[in-house]
Amino acid sequence: MLAALFVLAAVPRFTVAPGLEPAFEVQRSAVTSWEALDAVFQTHASRPAPTPRVPITIERSKLDAGRAGRSELGRVFLRQQTERVFTSVEKEWLAHELAHQFLLQACPVASDDVLFHEAFAITTSGELEAWRDGDYQSMSDAAKVLKGSTNLDTQKARKALARLLVETRGPDDRIPRVIARRLAECEGRTKWTALSVDELTVLDREAGDAAFVIMSRHSGELLASSGDVTRARPFGSTLKPFLLAGAQATPTLKPRVGDQEWACGDVLPATMRAPEAVLLSCNGYFLDWAEQSPGVEQFGAWGPVFLSLGMSRLPEHMSEAIGLRSTLALSPLSLAAAYRLLAEARPDLIAVMRRNGKEGTLAKLPESDRLSLLGTKTGTVRDGASRPLAGWLVGVMDDFVIVQVVPGRAPRQVPAEFLQLVDRAKKLPARDSVEVQVFSLLTPSQIDVRCDRAGFALSENGPVVLTNEWSRLADVLTKGKLVCLTAPFDVRIPKTTEGRPYAGVFRRDMPAPYVPPKGMTVTEKERRARTGSEAIFRTTRLLYVTGVLASEDASILGEPRAALARVISHNVDSRERHGSRPICDTTHCQVFQSTSRPSETDATTLLREPIKKQGWLPFSRGGDEPWTMTRPRKDVEKVLGVSLSVVTRLESRGGLLRVVRTITDEGAPYEDIEESMCEELRGPLKLPSCPTGATWSNTSVEFTGLGKGHGMGLDVEAARKSGLDQDAILKGAYGL
Repeated sequence: MLAALFVLAAVPRFTVAPGLEPAFEVQRSAVTSWEALDAVFQTHASRPAPTPRVPITIERSKLDAGRAGRSELGRVFLRQQTERVFTSVEKEWLAHELAHQFLLQACPVASDDVLFHEAFAITTSGELEAWRDGDYQSMSDAAKVLKGSTNLDTQKARKALARLLVETRGPDDRIPRVIARRLAECEGRTKWTALSVDELTVLDREAGDAAFVIMSRHSGELLASSGDVTRARPFGSTLKPFLLAGAQATPTLKPRVGDQEWACGDVLPATMRAPEAVLLSCNGYFLDWAEQSPGVEQFGAWGPVFLSLGMSRLPEHMSEAIGLRSTLALSPLSLAAAYRLLAEARPDLIAVMRRNGKEGTLAKLPESDRLSLLGTKTGTVRDGASRPLAGWLVGVMDDFVIVQVVPGRAPRQVPAEFLQLVDRAKKLPARDSVEVQVFSLLTPSQIDVRCDRAGFALSENGPVVLTNEWSRLADVLTKGKLVCLTAPFDVRIPKTTEGRPYAGVFRRDMPAPYVPPKGMTVTEKERRARTGSEAIFRTTRLLYVTGVLASEDASILGEPRAALARVISHNVDSRERHGSRPICDTTHCQVFQSTSRPSETDATTLLREPIKKQGWLPFSRGGDEPWTMTRPRKDVEKVLGVSLSVVTRLESRGGLLRVVRTITDEGAPYEDIEESMCEELRGPLKLPSCPTGATWSNTSVEFTGLGKGHGMGLDVEAARKSGLDQDAILKGAYGL
């Protein structure tokens, strides 16, 4: 009860004059409006508003054409359109006039400041949103209108004022910052300076520090950055290519000569198409397009991409989508992720962006030729006087996406700095792409995949949002390429509960069925391994190499690790195992079970000269630990293709298997030796390594051997114990 009395005590005594009905509803609306004004004042002036000293009479009045209300201290005059009906529009008019009454009593030092009064009234009455949603008007045009207006109580002047006020309100601000700042000055300790139009054109939101992002197109890794790359900022024109990506069709439009927003380039063409509008960053094209096709400003299927990357809402007007209104924001990191997805889905648009250095906003610069080697898009955030608050530059390369934002400068002022980032990216080791056939011994229907946030399948109609729950890879792979923008994919194989990280892009490519050589029989597992997988995974060479290192021997370090890393990288480019298809992920090739975080040493290793030897370079775990294994005689004979009853002995040496038989010819015995790859015996029988000895009985064969693996090429355990450097290890293994 006391709280209610306090609220009532802060509200002036309202009297509704006869003729304005229903009086109770008018009075209740007045109280509600005043309480809202009081709350705004207390929040931003950091003190309670003075107790109202003048009662207020609200009366119905015939006003001049075009006027809905008028005020003088203690009196509010309203136009009521229909007898005894107090509409929502009339409530807004009342709120507007009460804002003037409130300032007259709470901020008397500003009583003669007409612009501040009108700005405060538009802000607090609810009119600001309505004016914001009207036809687009540039800030410079709005400022020009206000400076030329002798009467602010007109639709034209109010629209211009609202345009400037909207720009000074940040995404999280309740009221425009210029109004909030002025309310704090109402105490009257300093002389009041009238609000100026120029003050309204200054966007006092912080532009933030300079920042850049270098992101891998393949893995999504943040490879290098500076500044606060996670802070959301107004993005200027950088999203224009996504409007094309999200549209089913784009128009050819005739430029409107003399329209400021159509001032694109030195000479306007007779007609303009969408690609040229992107290159010239022509605002007029996009504004006129949205008038013809309402809704295109929400990016179509690409809208959910921006929401998942932190945009607070989708644009409600084309001016927001193309950055003319700085009401929406994205971080440099999010913008890089969005362009990574665009490059994956729409290479045709990236091709358009490559023309920017010759034909677009980056043409006729000393750096234009170099900029033409990559796809670029510029964006400028400006204040009402067209001064650059921040300049954005986006670059898309074969392996990288680069985003740079610089406060206080336009994009054409920073190309030299941007090209330094391009050079820096090119020097990063082993960031080119590697594709690998994954889950070769399984099928996609056995694999679960999940992207925690911002996962998309790239269908023919655009990005399709992936759930953040576990899904069968087979179910989502048919929709298109799979990209997780915020983290690696989690992948779960049968009989496991923990996911494995896969930082990269999945796609589907059905292999041809494997047909074994005539007379050779293979198990189902062997058939799958040799057929390959329909699931293709792309990541960086560095992540692939470290993934194989972790899968083959996670404990290897130092020079032996470096030698093995170079062998793995060399084998990526060999086509011996699957011809034109990517390398596989099983022991048939090199084991790859997930991407693994590289060390600085791994990256440095892959800067070394590639191994100059043709073909596949084998390696094995090796070692000298003895082992004994017994296998059924019939299985061994099946693999050998010969009965052991005629075999004298089995030998292996240097990766070769020798089957020795004693044959008598014309009474003279001699040895017949047949050689083949030992792996043809070791693999099917699942022996740890190529056997050094074999003895057999009527039912079984006992093999003995040392170490693990096929025994060819690089012996990892021997390298570990050798104490040699990587070059010496490779020379010993392959004769390099």
